[in-house]
Amino acid sequence: MRINAQAELQPQQTQDGSHTAFSTRYQQTYHSSFGALTESEQVFLHGSGVAQQLQKGIAVDVLEVGFGLGLNFLISADYAIAHGASLRYDAWEHDPIDALTFRALNYRSLLQQPQLVDQVATLFDQLAQNEHQVSAHFNFTTPEDSALTLIQGNAVQLADASIKENALRLYDAIYLDAFSPDTNPECWSESFLEKLYGLLKPEGRLASYCVKGSVQRALKNAGFSVAKKPGPPGKREILCATKHK
Repeated sequence: MRINAQAELQPQQTQDGSHTAFSTRYQQTYHSSFGALTESEQVFLHGSGVAQQLQKGIAVDVLEVGFGLGLNFLISADYAIAHGASLRYDAWEHDPIDALTFRALNYRSLLQQPQLVDQVATLFDQLAQNEHQVSAHFNFTTPEDSALTLIQGNAVQLADASIKENALRLYDAIYLDAFSPDTNPECWSESFLEKLYGLLKPEGRLASYCVKGSVQRALKNAGFSVAKKPGPPGKREILCATKHK
């Protein structure tokens, strides 16, 4: 059985009532203490333009770097189902949490489709119980082509593997939600961001909570057009980078 590095996580309530947890590996919480749900909605779902597309019934392909506690996926999937739009969601995670910890979070109460929590918990169980399994997948009940694929591994290596595939899958949006550049620098390097640029469709967007100057410069050098937007409580600004080619 695979040993999970994050098995001892304890839920913590944030100021908007939603839960986060503290990562012992990175010595950071997964979400803002000012509001996990508020941050996920404003930075990723809306900051990436995904909400606007789903609201129009447009099918969206999303890649998340840093699946973490799964909240970004849950609110995106819940929103897609509410608007009858297709959402195909790939997520990369180095250390998937255990299903027991995940179920202890209060995410069911945040969703119109609480069964999504049970489906994600099943994926965490699959990865934990089989040391040779590196990905897990489920389809939403509606729309029929909506799906989550959760892949365990190093993000840089997964990006390299994705680019080498003969039939390269491109995304409308990337949620870059890795731990901070200070503790997880490889996910914010110019070389990695260049790979993410190559995985976006033309006019695709990369959304992140991080507006650090070095990250903005790396994004621009990788080819992105970078803009800052007003942030959620506790954070003045967030970042949106667009691929214009």
